[in-house]
Amino acid sequence: MRPRTRLGPANLALISLYFVPAWGTDALRALLSPYSGFDDRAHAAASIYLRQVFDFGLDGLMRASCILAGIKLVIAAAFVAYLIEFVRSLVVGREPDRETLDAVLLLAVVAIVIWALPALALDDKALMRLYATQLLLVAGAVIVITVEGHILQAEAAASPGDEAAGHEPDAARRILVPVKLVPAGPRR
Repeated sequence: MRPRTRLGPANLALISLYFVPAWGTDALRALLSPYSGFDDRAHAAASIYLRQVFDFGLDGLMRASCILAGIKLVIAAAFVAYLIEFVRSLVVGREPDRETLDAVLLLAVVAIVIWALPALALDDKALMRLYATQLLLVAGAVIVITVEGHILQAEAAASPGDEAAGHEPDAARRILVPVKLVPAGPRR
């Protein structure tokens, strides 16, 4: 019997299916735009915020806009990499790589902070709804994966002998089947 996928990795795969086209198209639109993405209010707000923080000139503003779009494209590619890892783990019958999962979540949280804070300062209700939704999606994934990690650590601590032998905690229970011993009688 193949192991079932836990909720956290499956949840992040579904979230990845949302962020790959959303952030990928936003990033490509900003990179290919003749206005360096300043026709998008959210992207322009993030670029102008970085310009104010680091006191860039016009050239720095344009570079910051292109760098932000590139970062968004890299994060969309990280979500694609996680989707590939998730599908591969389903086919092979193992858990997804924890480092890939953690890296994608960290990148998503950083990206939400970079783009959401300046967009929320614009006081545009549509942008506020969009980034609040994205923030809740990522925060929900972080919470589910963190809780699952604590549950797995508690299970591992409860059965240290099984973990030391390299077995999963439930594997020993599946292998050890209760055997009914029948007293040996005289043979005929």
